[in-house]
Amino acid sequence: MRRTIHVLSLLALALAMSCVAQANAEDKEDDEKEVTVKFEDLPQVVQTTFKEESRGATIATVEKEVEKGETVYEAEGVEIKGKKYDIEVAEDGTLIEKSLAEADDDDKEDKD
Repeated sequence: MRRTIHVLSLLALALAMSCVAQANAEDKEDDEKEVTVKFEDLPQVVQTTFKEESRGATIATVEKEVEKGETVYEAEGVEIKGKKYDIEVAEDGTLIEKSLAEADDDDKEDKD
C-alpha cells in the first residue's frame, strides 16, 4: 500500500512538471513571433530613431517581434557608408542595439 502511494505521488509530480514545461514552451513560442512591417506603418518615434541611426539610408521593411513581453523592431542589413548594419529599436523609440551585420563581420574576417 505504501509503495502504491509513493508511485502515484511520483507520477503526479511527473505529470505536473510536464504541464509546466509545456506551458513554458507555449509562452516562449508566443514571445518569438515575428511580423514584417512597412516602415511607414511603424510608430513615429520608432521611425525617427531608425532615420537617425541609419543616417538617411532606405529602410523598406522592419521585423516586429516580441521579446520577453517587449515589442522590438529590427531592421537587418541597413547599408550605411558601404557597411551593413542591424538596428534594433524599442517601441518607445529607444535604440536597443546597432551592430555590424553578420555578413559584414564575415567579410572583415576574410580580409584579415
